[in-house]
This record gives sequence, C-alpha cells and structure tokens, in this order.
Amino acid sequence: MTSPTAEAAGPPDSAPAGRGAPDPAPAAEAVGLGPALSPDKILAHRALLRRFVDGAPLRPVHLRVALAPRDTGAGDGLSTDDTVRLLREFAAGGGRAVSFRGGREPTAHPGYPTVCDAGHEAGLRLGLVTDGTRLGRPEVAECVASTHTWVRVAFAYDALILDDVGRLRQSAIDPDFRIGLHYVIGGRNPAGIPAAARAARGAGAHYIRFEAAPGAEGPETAAALEEAALLAARDFEVHVTGRDRSPGGRFHRCHYSRFTATVAADGHLYPCPQVRADHRYRTGDVVADGWTETLDGGARAAWEATDPLRAGLCGSCAYRPQNELLERLREDRGLLPEHAPPETPAGLHADFI
Repeated sequence: MTSPTAEAAGPPDSAPAGRGAPDPAPAAEAVGLGPALSPDKILAHRALLRRFVDGAPLRPVHLRVALAPRDTGAGDGLSTDDTVRLLREFAAGGGRAVSFRGGREPTAHPGYPTVCDAGHEAGLRLGLVTDGTRLGRPEVAECVASTHTWVRVAFAYDALILDDVGRLRQSAIDPDFRIGLHYVIGGRNPAGIPAAARAARGAGAHYIRFEAAPGAEGPETAAALEEAALLAARDFEVHVTGRDRSPGGRFHRCHYSRFTATVAADGHLYPCPQVRADHRYRTGDVVADGWTETLDGGARAAWEATDPLRAGLCGSCAYRPQNELLERLREDRGLLPEHAPPETPAGLHADFI
C-alpha cells in the first residue's frame, strides 16, 4: 500500500467529515496512544528483556504479515490455509500479535476474515494497515470490529472511507481498539495538514498520524503541524512521526528482529519490513518448513550473528532507536530498571513491538 501524499489529498482548506459520519467518541474516552507509538514500547516486556540480556533464546512476539491478494492463475501470495497455519503455529510458539500490511491491500485477500478469525481464536491480537477502500464491505467491517485491536488507514479525502472509520470506532469489540489515519506530507500543500486533521476528527478517528516525506520539512510545514496539533483533545490525538535513517548507529546486531519478524507475501521470513523485498535478507520459508523449524534454522541463526550495518539496506535502519536501546541494555544490564517507565508493563498495544 502506498499512502497518498499531501499534494494528492484534495482541497487544502476544508475537507468533508464524511456524509452522515458518526459523532466522535465522548471526551471521557482517552486515546492514550503516545507510549504505544514510541520505540521504547519494547521496555514493556520485562521478562523478554531479561532473557535477552542473559543471552537466552527468544522467539518473536510480534509478526508482520504481508498478506496480499492472490492473482488468478499466478499462484503468488500466501494462501488462506497457509496463513491460518502460520498464525496458529506462531501463537503456539509464544506469539502475541500480528499486523497485516503489504505492498497491496491485505483485506483484498479472499480469505482475510477466515485468517483473522483463526488468529483471534488462537489468542492473537490483530492490527491492520489499509487503504480503507474495503472497510465498508460488511464481511470486512464485521471481521475488523470483532477481531482487531487497531487499524491505520492511509488518508484520503473520501467521505465513504471517513464514514467507515467512525463506524468502526463505535462498533469494535476490543476495549483497546484504536483506528486512525496516516497522512504522508508531500511538501507542496502544507494547508492540507490542518484540513486533514479536521477531517479525521470530524470522522470520529482516534488519531491522525503525520509523516514527512523526504524534503517535505520546512517552516510552512512546521506551522501547519502546529495548527493541526491545536485540534487534539482527550478523544482525538495528533501525532508526528519521523525516523532517523541516517547512516551509522551504535549497534552491531539486529537485536530488534529477535522480538519481531516479517513474513512476505511469498512466505519467506525476513528480519523486518524494510528489507522484505530483497532476497538477500531471507531467513527461511515458513510455508515450506513451518514457523518453528524456520526459527530454528541456520539462515536465521546466521542473520543474528551478522553485523547489519555492513549490509546494504540496513545502513539506514528504520528501527535504529530500538536496536540502539537493546544494545545498551545488553552491554549494561543495570540500565534495564532505569529505562523501564512504571506505566509500560500494561501499556496500550504493547504486544505490537
């Protein structure tokens, strides 16, 4: 999925809140997503961190799955049966959370409701990154409302999608359910930033998340983000995200991939989403060999012994803060209590590391 940029997002000064969009949730319902979006969220897992600093074996607790629609006759993409088996094996091996995302729309997979029902029944918490175009379909809406913990929608000035966002906020079963919009700032239309925040709040979203594309930073963008931030309330949050992908970093192993992993649409296991398009980073085939066998295989062990900063795509690591934090903890176990805020053990969405 490719998020639309600001310059493609529609009218800059006003935006439809959605025809007949439901009212936002009452102000008493706090969104509370700040800690959930922090790289330090990994500190919620005290027992796992103790195993990590002791050098004990670890299995990922969060799995990102690139669930893509299967093209007729092409045979690509994970089948429904393969994905159900993967999720059950992942849960049986200590897995806790699964995020569905990918280069194409996950909910277009013909088995999406079946997959999600199986994962939910296995005790997994589920998240979804989507373009939102299918959230209004009854089978998808019912599936998401009954099985998901969060949904992030690529922002678009589409009244129907905005309506669906508000409806899902009201109908979701999980008390921790959060649904919000992701807006990529393109730089040529800063006035669209506060307009997007108004549309998101009017639709009933829990939050809007802004991410600046390369070259989009500047005083006009900063001013627009400040204006958007004024719309924040107890029941609606405005977040600005940015990742430091500059070369280098003070870590020499991909520690983060011991806590989370990615399965691409072809069934191959990768350390993270950033490298899933490059076969050099494959660490096994979960469809052919199964989840447990793949984790215990030589390819993953070899990756864990590799200095990732010597590998091409890892020079601009998207998860650099997590890796640097974990390396500090590994070097000095005494830092663990100091870096574990008291509110993190039961943090919102903590299992989605």
